[in-house]
Amino acid sequence: MKISTRVRYGLKALVYIADNSTEEKLVRIKEISDAENISVQYLEQILFKLKNENIIEGKRGPNGGYRLVQEPKSVTLHQLYKILDEEEKVIDCNESEEHKAACNEMTCGGKCIWNKLDNAMTKILEETTLDEFIKNKDII
Repeated sequence: MKISTRVRYGLKALVYIADNSTEEKLVRIKEISDAENISVQYLEQILFKLKNENIIEGKRGPNGGYRLVQEPKSVTLHQLYKILDEEEKVIDCNESEEHKAACNEMTCGGKCIWNKLDNAMTKILEETTLDEFIKNKDII
């Protein structure tokens, strides 16, 4: 499984925002961009999605920037994955388009290795919070 760049950058940005913002101090997009080596334009797209889902809030102006809206303990990595990635499944079936079209819970059930892997990875992401991810940032 390969995590998309958008998801990886989104997580990096959220960790930076969590570490560097407070009620009074917001983090500017340029600061995140410089610290995490992410282009401002790409970061704008990512932060726009997170803002629309009320994970972060943004304020314009000279004192503007971003901060977390939700407590990191209440946000799962699966929620973030679904917000940031365009794929429905965490691990997609690696077969032909015809097989993908026919492969679902009813036809493949527990036989399809890709379905098993998707279920296992989804469960891990559902059970892991942003708070846990932030606490382990040094080993990631």
